[in-house]
Amino acid sequence: MKKTIATIMIVGAVSTVCACGSDDDAQNPDNGRASQVTMKMPAGTSTGDMSAVNQGKLTAFVVAFRTRYPDLSRDRDDQDIKEIVLDTCDDIADGDTKQQVSDEIRDQAEHNGLVPTQAQIDEIYDMVVPACP
Repeated sequence: MKKTIATIMIVGAVSTVCACGSDDDAQNPDNGRASQVTMKMPAGTSTGDMSAVNQGKLTAFVVAFRTRYPDLSRDRDDQDIKEIVLDTCDDIADGDTKQQVSDEIRDQAEHNGLVPTQAQIDEIYDMVVPACP
């Protein structure tokens, strides 16, 4: 329970930091608001397009994932970690069961021969859901 609370606090803190901006309106037309980014899903996905996935939430997930799972993050680029969110949100939108989504998370979070435990998979699932549109 403490780990889940800590993860939520990290994601919230990073989201807040990501949402802050400068006072220079000419260079920052969003005036400090977190921006929405439309991310295209890889070919072959059933929805084909994830609309308005919040870039701040994706960044917060990457930071939380790297902090919580350093072994699963080692030598892994940010986009690869973001794909966990994008693909999981797509699976949820497609109506996949929690078990099907969890199986996919396990496959995507696996890295360099390290497979996440079921507890880690459940934590990752809980971290991803708030990032989904």
